[in-house]
Amino acid sequence: MGQNGLSVILLAGLVLGVIFLLLWIWRRPVSPASAVPALSLESGESVVTARPLMSPEEATLYNLLKLAAQDHMLVLAKIPILSVLALGDKDEEARKAVMRSIQPVRCDVVLAHPGTLKAMTVITFQKESPGTGGREDRDRLVDTLLKAAGIQPIVLPLNQTYSVDQLTELLGLAEEE
Repeated sequence: MGQNGLSVILLAGLVLGVIFLLLWIWRRPVSPASAVPALSLESGESVVTARPLMSPEEATLYNLLKLAAQDHMLVLAKIPILSVLALGDKDEEARKAVMRSIQPVRCDVVLAHPGTLKAMTVITFQKESPGTGGREDRDRLVDTLLKAAGIQPIVLPLNQTYSVDQLTELLGLAEEE
């Protein structure tokens, strides 16, 4: 009887285990509405506002860059670096690590060829605040990747004044006369 009773208990445990496993596999997926915490906008507890894309200094320089390049290139602002670069490597883990490290980088201005839509130049605005060691390493990595992709990286200090002619020449878009 001891052997028979143990078999029944094990069989019942196995059946219950299979039932719970099937219920876990077949359960309904969590709906997106319940996965995202709800904001109560009507109650006034949450405040949502638009924020500027650029500082006034960045906007001034962007407008000058647009005037200098719009006849030759598409001028795009605040583009994620991973929209500009495509990374491939035999070592998938190394590729993922590089992508994770540069993922937060946004290109201040991208000049793209109007026909191919490929980035030709990436312009970064140099802010006055000194960067941290990690950020400097990441910026060097981004510059290396841009150069490897055939994209010209340019850094423009925000505290300097530029004319449209200066920027046209700096970008290599000056027409020979």
